[in-house]
Amino acid sequence: MSVRNFWTVFLKIMGIWLVIGGFTTLAQFMSAFSFLGSNQNENWWTILSVVGLLLLTIVMYFVVLWIFVFKTSWLIDKLKLEKGFHEEKIEFNVQTSSILTIATIVIGGLIFIDALPQLCKQVFFFFQQKNQFVESPSSEWVIFYLVKTLVGYLLVTNSKVIVKFLQKQSI
Repeated sequence: MSVRNFWTVFLKIMGIWLVIGGFTTLAQFMSAFSFLGSNQNENWWTILSVVGLLLLTIVMYFVVLWIFVFKTSWLIDKLKLEKGFHEEKIEFNVQTSSILTIATIVIGGLIFIDALPQLCKQVFFFFQQKNQFVESPSSEWVIFYLVKTLVGYLLVTNSKVIVKFLQKQSI
C-alpha cells in the first residue's frame, strides 16, 4: 500500500466518522425548533438566527463530507501528507476487505458505545417523568439514541455484508 493510498483510506474514514457524529448536532437543532414558538417574547431575529445556524451547520457538514470523501487527493496535496516518509510503500499483508471489515467494526463499535449510555439515560429520564410517549419531550431523544444504537450494532454484526456492498459499488 502506498503512502497516498493509506492517507486516502484514513481521510475517507475520518470524513465519514465526522459526518456521522454530526447527526447528534443536527438532532439537537431539531429539538430546539420545537421550543422556538413556545415563548411569546421571541422575535423573528431569534428564529432566523437559529435557522441560519442550522443551515450553516448542515453546509459545513456537507463541505467536510465533500472534501474528505470526494476530494481526498486535493486534501492530501494541500496538507502535504505524503512528505516526510522515507519509503514510498507501506507493507501490509492484509487484503482490502479485511481493512474495510475492521474499519466497519470499529466505527460501528464506537457508535454503539457512544449511543448505548445515552439511550439508557434517556429511557431512565422518560420513566422518571412518567409521561406518555407522545407528550414527553425526551421521547424524541429515546428514539434517536435507539436508532443510533441499532445502527452501531448492525454495523458491527453485519460488517461482511457492508464490505461486500462497498466492494461491489467500487467495481
